[in-house]
Amino acid sequence: MRTELVILLLAGLISSASAASYTFGVDNVTDGSSFWISRQSANMSFDLSGSVEGDILPIAVTPAGRVLSPFISGFADLAANDVRLRERTAALQGTYSSEGVVSLRSEAEADVNRTYFKPAGSDLWTITLEENWPVTLNATKTLDYIGKGINDRDCAGNNGDSVGASFLYNRELSRERNVALRLDRLNATVVATNDTIVRADVFPTRSTLYDITSHSTGIADLRYRQTDSRGDLINLGEERYTGTYDITRKVEMVLIYTNETNNTDWLSCCVSGCDVIDPCMLASWGEAGVFDCVCR
Repeated sequence: MRTELVILLLAGLISSASAASYTFGVDNVTDGSSFWISRQSANMSFDLSGSVEGDILPIAVTPAGRVLSPFISGFADLAANDVRLRERTAALQGTYSSEGVVSLRSEAEADVNRTYFKPAGSDLWTITLEENWPVTLNATKTLDYIGKGINDRDCAGNNGDSVGASFLYNRELSRERNVALRLDRLNATVVATNDTIVRADVFPTRSTLYDITSHSTGIADLRYRQTDSRGDLINLGEERYTGTYDITRKVEMVLIYTNETNNTDWLSCCVSGCDVIDPCMLASWGEAGVFDCVCR
């Protein structure tokens, strides 16, 4: 029976891979525990720069004098290998100017390497994965507005980390923002026996920088969240300012994977009972909570 379990566990380790996507997983048939990860990237580059300046005003659109209500709206969604930037802007009548530069680079040429190790006489498997698909995303934006009202939101995410700001119901708003996201590589380690998956860690070597300077006259929400190698939330911050404020904020989050060997007997701790540890119950920063509100 032991031999059959090992064969079934190894069958769960076989995954598919292609030039720009792969799926990697471990299934244990004894207790039903599993670990799966899917990734997708591409060899690509994207550059965008531009500016706009003008007055948001009503215009007549028919000979009878029907007037179109003045507004502007815009959005941007950029993503590569779980490195992403999202922006939403909507404004009513007023004076508006904005300027921005975006640069995105990603590579997905290197093979995804997997190794399987099982010491003789032991039922402990160590499975490792190494992905070298780097991504860099840099974006700057300036905005100035005076008028009846503007909502402006953004969110930058990098393999589990995210940071952003929301400026709502502002009659006057000016802001400068700089985002620098970098993903160097991803390493995953799964430790399993014939009876259960002991642990699974995903280490994306990443850095996230978000720098903002603003003057707001409505609601200003600032948020960030950082996760560890198991996807658990380790750092979380939320701030809300209602009124007139000058705000500067710089958030920098870094996770670096280092393959260091611990000389102590790490198996001396009890590896059973990991399933009774409660995960962090704090709700993640979902997309709906960030982008549901726009000017009407």
